[in-house]
Amino acid sequence: MKLSGQFLLIFFLIMGLVSWFTMDLVLDEAQPLVRQSAEETLVDAANLLAEVIAMDTRGDELAVTPALRSALRRYAQRLPGAKIWGLSKNRIDTHIYITSADGIVLFDSRGENEGKDFSRWNDVHLTLQGKYGARTTRTDPNDPASSVLYVAAPVRHEGTLIGVVTLGKPGAAIEPFIEQAEQRLIGYGWQALVACLLLGIGLAWWISHRVGRLRGYALAVADGRRPSPPRFRVHDEIRELADAVTAMRRRLEERARLENHITMLTHEMKSPLAAIRGAGEILAEEVSEPALSRLTGNVVHESQRLSDLLDRMLALARLEKLESLPPREQQRLASLLEEWRLSRQVLLDEKRLSVALSGEPVLRVEPDTTRLALFNLLDNALRFAEPGSTIDVRGWREEGQQGIDVSNRGPCIPDYALARVTERFYSLPAPGEEKSSGLGLAMVEEIGELHGGWLQVENLEQGVRVRLCLG
Repeated sequence: MKLSGQFLLIFFLIMGLVSWFTMDLVLDEAQPLVRQSAEETLVDAANLLAEVIAMDTRGDELAVTPALRSALRRYAQRLPGAKIWGLSKNRIDTHIYITSADGIVLFDSRGENEGKDFSRWNDVHLTLQGKYGARTTRTDPNDPASSVLYVAAPVRHEGTLIGVVTLGKPGAAIEPFIEQAEQRLIGYGWQALVACLLLGIGLAWWISHRVGRLRGYALAVADGRRPSPPRFRVHDEIRELADAVTAMRRRLEERARLENHITMLTHEMKSPLAAIRGAGEILAEEVSEPALSRLTGNVVHESQRLSDLLDRMLALARLEKLESLPPREQQRLASLLEEWRLSRQVLLDEKRLSVALSGEPVLRVEPDTTRLALFNLLDNALRFAEPGSTIDVRGWREEGQQGIDVSNRGPCIPDYALARVTERFYSLPAPGEEKSSGLGLAMVEEIGELHGGWLQVENLEQGVRVRLCLG
């Protein structure tokens, strides 16, 4: 799935979950809010009607006059014909009854309960005690939709409580408004979700478009073309990534040019060097004078040194171009060590050196680069080893890693040079010898990193140990 699709999917899931939780919460609160609003309206109306009833009272007892009775019955029979938020109201649903100070019903707008004792009902009972009186009662105990909300208000004459007036509102009259509110909320929720989806699509397209420009730029660079860097007005991570890709491209181009120049130079110099060395060797055979013999010897020696240096530079350039190693194989260290010993036997005999192998005899490594690394480590040890000593080679496995240690007895590395011995072209002179090319340990470190490992150089009490981790 493309980045834009992933972003849109995650965005839509988050918005969907947020919308669902929000709508669920709002819908749970919608019904109580509408009922609370209806109760608050009933409280106002009940108190207003209580004051109207108190106006016709002449003594200490509540009396419902014929005029009030007639007016309330006409009120109950009115046909409002009102349109409330799109809903039609064609009848009066409010139930009104008036009770005396003893709780006896004096008037009932439905004409059903007059003369009955309502003093035990909460609306009347609590109001007669000077509290807020309200109750909810079902006309059908098995039908929740038949509930009626009753709210009472005290009727007072000169501060004395002489009766109670109660207004009742059926839940069925409120339910259409609750359903309408819920439908509107659901509609608004869907509209908001669609709007968020459209916003997410636009945002996903915008991000995908910018990433696509950056991707096209990176692919063009990978194909070897020289495109102009993409320009982004918004300063964010994508712009920073584009700047980083541009900087990486320029550094890689500089490195590639340098490597190409080095490769071309080394190849071009190999043939003249071979000719110079050949001519020097021929002259050495023909010359008998000591001064001329030393001169021709120097020519042969230096041309060989330069040829070795070019070989190392070519090998290092090839290593640096590798992005990953070929498949690893089981490699016996003894066979590599014997191959190196045979190629350096004359030098080993001159210094009366021996080579000892210990530890793990077999490692799982890439053969060619491991051979190159081990030969460079052994050549270094050979140059600095004391005559008559032993070069120790040990294969090891520790904590899921493997590698090779090469130790020699000889001069320690000065502290100032210990951190620099892996730098290119940095070398120290061995006793009685010239400086080396300074590329050996740099090459070994590169091989260690290609294997996912590292290189460590440390001084011992009477020598030096180099640890090469091969992953």
